[in-house]
Amino acid sequence: MKRMLLLLAAALLGSLTAHADETPAPAWPALEWKKVTPSPFARTEAATALVDGKLYLFGGFIAKLETSSQVDVYEPATDAWSRKKDMPTRPTHANPAVDGHFVWLAGGFQGKHPGPALNEVWKYDAQADTWTPAPPLPEPRAGGGLAIAQGRLHYFGGYKADRDTVCADHWSLSLKGEDTWTREADMPNPRGHLAATVLDGQIYALGGANGHDKKQQDQPFCERYDPSTRRWTVIANLPDGRSHFEGSTIVHEGRIIIVAGRCNNTNPPRMNVSDILEYNPKSDAWRVLSSIPLRVMAPSAHVIGQQLIVIGGGIGKPIPLTAEAYVATLPKP
Repeated sequence: MKRMLLLLAAALLGSLTAHADETPAPAWPALEWKKVTPSPFARTEAATALVDGKLYLFGGFIAKLETSSQVDVYEPATDAWSRKKDMPTRPTHANPAVDGHFVWLAGGFQGKHPGPALNEVWKYDAQADTWTPAPPLPEPRAGGGLAIAQGRLHYFGGYKADRDTVCADHWSLSLKGEDTWTREADMPNPRGHLAATVLDGQIYALGGANGHDKKQQDQPFCERYDPSTRRWTVIANLPDGRSHFEGSTIVHEGRIIIVAGRCNNTNPPRMNVSDILEYNPKSDAWRVLSSIPLRVMAPSAHVIGQQLIVIGGGIGKPIPLTAEAYVATLPKP
């Protein structure tokens, strides 16, 4: 009996210890990072798009939460930046969607924080370096998801005109020249500051936050939308509530990768993080892959070839900001 009690005690102690240390080990070995040419200025929450092997950064917050209309392009082959035509307005919280060499931007908050919500939609031609207005959103929105699937532009979630109320609204617009947006199925979990991407023809809504100006609470919710059936499916939650990774959400080799962001709804709050997460749609599971050199919120990131590029972001709440840029070679699959 005494031996049995000792074994039970040891098992209980082991279980408690394992739970206390329950931090998943990274799936990759530590990445070797090198600094490359920094962004022309320190910024965070820049709309980020990969077009023709180049990384486009559209505006974003700069010092003192002013905003920029500047468009800068990073070319990894030459480690050089070039400047393109400025945006017609100075929005933040307007996440891009890419269709070939066209980049779409919808909604956002205009100008210095706290600016008004917008219903503007713009189409940027990266080859011609021109901006064209498109049919506006049905209502002003900011911080929602924007994605292209089956020839339609989808906008979902985000903040209403009061800058705090989150919504589940979901609209789509045909890229073949329609003038009005069509109502689609509402999101299951309304929120703003969420990331959006498309994998295998399915639209993903990832993370985000409830509230904005008064109090933001990062959320772990994730969903997948099938444009064919017009239905949402709830998928595995993120490991923690997380937001501010809209410009660092990447599809790579059939998986979704998230770089850094903010986790303020844990106990204690983790705040800015440096980890790299991966979602496997086949197993419906998230795992930690590795980490980047800085704990940073709202950076710009993408994979070009096997090179992971991470640029800028907020290293405070979010100030101070950084212009630093890093590159690491990813392990081969």
